[in-house]
Amino acid sequence: MSSNSPDLFSDVLADLLAPLAQALVAQGMTLASATEALKQALCNAAIVAEGEGVSDSRISILTGLHRKDVRRLRSHEPVVPGRKTANRMALLIGHWATDPDFQGQDGRPRALPRESADERPAFNDLVRRLRLDMAPGSMLQALIDQGAVFQDEDGLLHLASDALVPEVGAQELVAAYHATLATHMAAATQNLLAQKGARRQFDRVLRYSHLSDASVAELDRLARDEAQSFLTRLNARAHELQQRDAEHGARGRFAAGAYILPTPDAAEKDAE
Repeated sequence: MSSNSPDLFSDVLADLLAPLAQALVAQGMTLASATEALKQALCNAAIVAEGEGVSDSRISILTGLHRKDVRRLRSHEPVVPGRKTANRMALLIGHWATDPDFQGQDGRPRALPRESADERPAFNDLVRRLRLDMAPGSMLQALIDQGAVFQDEDGLLHLASDALVPEVGAQELVAAYHATLATHMAAATQNLLAQKGARRQFDRVLRYSHLSDASVAELDRLARDEAQSFLTRLNARAHELQQRDAEHGARGRFAAGAYILPTPDAAEKDAE
């Protein structure tokens, strides 16, 4: 990286932090809690860059953290209450909605019994397949409490139609924000820090301006349809491979995502 990279990075830092700051304010996080999280992240980053044996003094020099803070931060991992449960629920909902074994002939997630009375897999089978390290009964209750699943008069379990779009503030929404943004940031940061000739992660974006609201809406629909189709196909194949590889103790990870940001004409909106 060039010698003026810090200055270049400072120029864009405010833009990078702006949407994150909006989320912090919306979630009720103060400067003190945000600063503590940043301190932990800087300490962790220095350890990753220098190795586990790096001294507290070296971390302090690299990050500007006081050595007392470094000693404290190295002694514990921050815990986010509810994150594991929320991530598990999001994973289960995603598989229920897209796995062919749990879909009806119309391609929609079918109603599931708790235990299977025939050859078709049931809710408990779904929990076991995903290896969620959580009892099916506990997972079901968590989903019901969040309004993601409801039980009909016949005892069948239904995935709520809006389960994939959690309410504002729900743990699932925070978990989805964490999973998608953290993964994208990791890929983009690897590309930023990659040495010349090193393999770079695939990270592309299309940007167009001077579009009418109708054109923005058309591109939005097209992008959503194509992205959903791609992710559905990829998910089906990834699930097959995971089922096969997990039996052999494989530990590799893979992530792929898509984002769409349509912005109608601001001038027209302001005039309304």
